Amino acid sequence: MKYFVFLALVLFSGCGQKEERRKVEEIPIGYVGKARLNPYLAAERYLNQQGWDVESSRTWLNYDDETQMIILPGSFLRTKGIAMRVLDWVNQGGNLVITIEGGEPDRNDFTESGSGMGVSEPGYYDGLDHVLEQFKISSSEYSYQGAEEDSKNRGHLSRPWDLVKTKEEWGGYSLEFEGKVALKIEKGRNLIQTQAEESRMVGMNYGDGEVLVLAHARPFRNPYLARADHAEFLDHLSGRYGSTGKIVFLYGSSNSFFGLVWKEGWMVVIAGFILLVAWLWMRIPRFGPILRDNSVKRQPYGESLITSARFLWRTGELEHLVRPLRYQLEGENQGDPESFYVRLAEESGLPRDEVAEVFTIDPPKDPGHILKVAQKLQILFKR
Repeated sequence: MKYFVFLALVLFSGCGQKEERRKVEEIPIGYVGKARLNPYLAAERYLNQQGWDVESSRTWLNYDDETQMIILPGSFLRTKGIAMRVLDWVNQGGNLVITIEGGEPDRNDFTESGSGMGVSEPGYYDGLDHVLEQFKISSSEYSYQGAEEDSKNRGHLSRPWDLVKTKEEWGGYSLEFEGKVALKIEKGRNLIQTQAEESRMVGMNYGDGEVLVLAHARPFRNPYLARADHAEFLDHLSGRYGSTGKIVFLYGSSNSFFGLVWKEGWMVVIAGFILLVAWLWMRIPRFGPILRDNSVKRQPYGESLITSARFLWRTGELEHLVRPLRYQLEGENQGDPESFYVRLAEESGLPRDEVAEVFTIDPPKDPGHILKVAQKLQILFKR
């Protein structure tokens, strides 16, 4: 019977409706390996194939005259000091390309999250603010021209982007820009064909070099290099700015490790410094006057004498407790011992035999006996 019930349960369990599989939502993380760390790896390899001398770096390496063009994100210019170093290099003949948004290496090109830092608050990037102020460049929020209508055809590149065209003297290249930054320059060149005052790319001369400011780094990043005229535009920049030297892509941070720690965690640094000072104050020896330790308990002289006598008794050196006293009293002897004992007995009031015992008994019998001998020696000293 039990076998029949088991078989029925198996049959009925197989007759139910098939459970629908749950749909797993996949979140693309973009590239892997070097391309995930370096957003300009495709542009770097493309220019290498074209015969240009190209490299990438995460830090500023005090570039010399052999480096002709550097492409870096605006967030690299975090401090005014690094901005001044970069402009000094431009003044000596370098050509600088700055992208206001989207140049950071940790930006994911395959999600709908923000495209970059946007129009930063004044004072957050002091170096970038210094450069924009130096060239009288102002930024505002850009108004897209029809990009939202084509949102269904963008595929995995889901953020809104706008297609603009450079001026004819710059080749008339079609470029895709995203983000919310529009640029306006007072004394410089607007390099985009537009009827409005807002632009997506401006340029100006500085000393012996030239500075080019783009609203977004999309034309140079890995997944977009093959779109629109990005590759041709990059080749045009290389021929214009880097034909006689090296081209460098900077994609890291201008701050040192300690600078970042101080900027992001200065409260922890200060707290750790205070704890270190307190620990050193407790551990380092002090050389001032030593205060009396009131916790030390002093015992009477007699108890100390008994304790010393017991210790000397255990070590077999009990006579050392009275030997110095004997030698000091014997130094007063100017004649024979017998007359000396009689004189001490008369002066101290002790019997003559006890005075003789103090000087002649060796070794003492026990700690109690040595205590009596020491007491008699004290009487002889006080006679």
